[in-house]
Amino acid sequence: MSEKIDFFRITIGVAIYIFWSFLIGYFIADLTPYAAIIAAIAAGIYTGYKSDPFTGTINGVFTGAAGGIAGGFLSMYIPSIYGIPLSVPIANFLVPVIQTVSVATSIFSIISLFTVGIIFGGLGGFLGSIKKLRGVILLITLFLLFIFYGAVDNAAWNIEKPGWTWNMSFSHVLTNRIDLLVAVVFAIFVTILTYILGLFKEK
Repeated sequence: MSEKIDFFRITIGVAIYIFWSFLIGYFIADLTPYAAIIAAIAAGIYTGYKSDPFTGTINGVFTGAAGGIAGGFLSMYIPSIYGIPLSVPIANFLVPVIQTVSVATSIFSIISLFTVGIIFGGLGGFLGSIKKLRGVILLITLFLLFIFYGAVDNAAWNIEKPGWTWNMSFSHVLTNRIDLLVAVVFAIFVTILTYILGLFKEK
């Protein structure tokens, strides 16, 4: 029997999808076309975590659908927040798919985020529900958190330097071999420690 849908978790997933789809594109320019996809998968993984595959997928689809509609409306009526543009760039290979379901240019943002959300949110929900992938998900999460920390630290050191941007801070970390090596070692060490301590052990 399938588990009950966790609407509280879905609500948090919706927030992850909405804000990550805007923030990733703003802070990491190279990932801008894929920001909505990454955000939808991350939100789906969160809502599908520790669920059965069916419920996890449904949670991800609901999260992507609700987040797509809400995020689309935000991008339509609020140009930016504190200088962060609320735009919805979509990867080129998805444009033909989006255009087939688009009914009007004025609601392109809603259609785009909704379509990306239900497809990749559902995928993320399914992946998050797979027990054997929990270690992989933890490893990737720890690696990304360390990279984010490195970018924040780099930005703090260069905050008074003229013309320095967030994108430059992320690019510096992502192209620095020492930072990448430390991030990998940190992620692997904590993941192994998690298994040793039995934190993934089923009750």
